[in-house]
Amino acid sequence: MATKAHLTVEDFVRLPESVGGRDVRYELVEGELVEIAPEMLLHNLVRDKVLVALLEYVDRRRRGTVIGMQHFHLSGDTVRRPDVSFVQAGRELPLDKLPEGAPDLAVEVVSPTNTPREIDQRISDYFAAGCQRVWVAYPEDREVYIHGLAGVTRRCADELLEDAAAAGVLGEGVEFV
Repeated sequence: MATKAHLTVEDFVRLPESVGGRDVRYELVEGELVEIAPEMLLHNLVRDKVLVALLEYVDRRRRGTVIGMQHFHLSGDTVRRPDVSFVQAGRELPLDKLPEGAPDLAVEVVSPTNTPREIDQRISDYFAAGCQRVWVAYPEDREVYIHGLAGVTRRCADELLEDAAAAGVLGEGVEFV
């Protein structure tokens, strides 16, 4: 029986960004290297719309930093890359290494290749590392699930994200799509 190599965060950050001429994206989950499937157009359109909306909202109010596709060293040998992240003002983000801990808000846009178990594990990893909110967007269903410490709220894409706990992270609602 073959065993999988256990990588450290230091090993992870030294991985090449391309292999055989193709871009590769990875996450590190408890020391196991997990390749991320390429995103499709719908995924990218939704991710970018959320990114732009959050950037515009946060920049106007100087509430913090919004980042797209940034890896975070959550804990131990686990590194995740949310589609969009928000980090509140006052928290220093290093420019030359992975940020430690989770973002205050992690946004995941679900792709057809994502399994429910994988999404649940991502949510658990974020909260275990100190995340306050996780938005999980299902583009094909036009729904977003807002996960917080007190539970989960489902919103349709046409609704405003007015979740009171999300207001604690951002201040007001933000349109999803």
